[in-house]
Amino acid sequence: MTFRSLTTGFGYAVIAALLLHAADARSQDASAEVRVKAAIVHKIAKFVTWPEGRFTAEGARLRFCVLGDSEVLEAFRALQDRPVHGRMLSVDVAPEPDAVAESCDVLYLTDDERYSAGEWLHAVSGQPVLTFAEAGGYAGDGSIVAMAIRRNKVRFSINLEANKDSQLRISGQLLQLAASVGTPGNSP
Repeated sequence: MTFRSLTTGFGYAVIAALLLHAADARSQDASAEVRVKAAIVHKIAKFVTWPEGRFTAEGARLRFCVLGDSEVLEAFRALQDRPVHGRMLSVDVAPEPDAVAESCDVLYLTDDERYSAGEWLHAVSGQPVLTFAEAGGYAGDGSIVAMAIRRNKVRFSINLEANKDSQLRISGQLLQLAASVGTPGNSP
């Protein structure tokens, strides 16, 4: 074995280690991004009021439903001890579209092509379900809130058309904080 083959092999090992480190850093960044988005969804929910008849039982929980992978679900489950409007949260996987309107008060849709988010958005159209999706993603135009990362900050827009028949009241303070307010096509 020559010196050159040893150094070349060592060089490949260093490059491989750096790539693994970079992939791990991206994974950690993605994980942090998911946790930040979950926290923002929680904060935004505090600026929304559901119709009076939505919570019939005293002590009824605010039901967050997640359509996405286990990492996203766990990020939301970490928030279960933080109430919204005095209601404790429950976090679960989003049920099938035909049951989502009765089972969820907040619906978070990840930007994952494995899911047909349009089915879930159609199922909650006109229902008091606060919907979130990625801006520019496959569901962003149909959700009430679209979120995006811009310059290392999470930005969100409010789609008034999607909220029109939901009976949800969105605080004027939240509308002022949004990067844009309007109809589909506005991006944060």
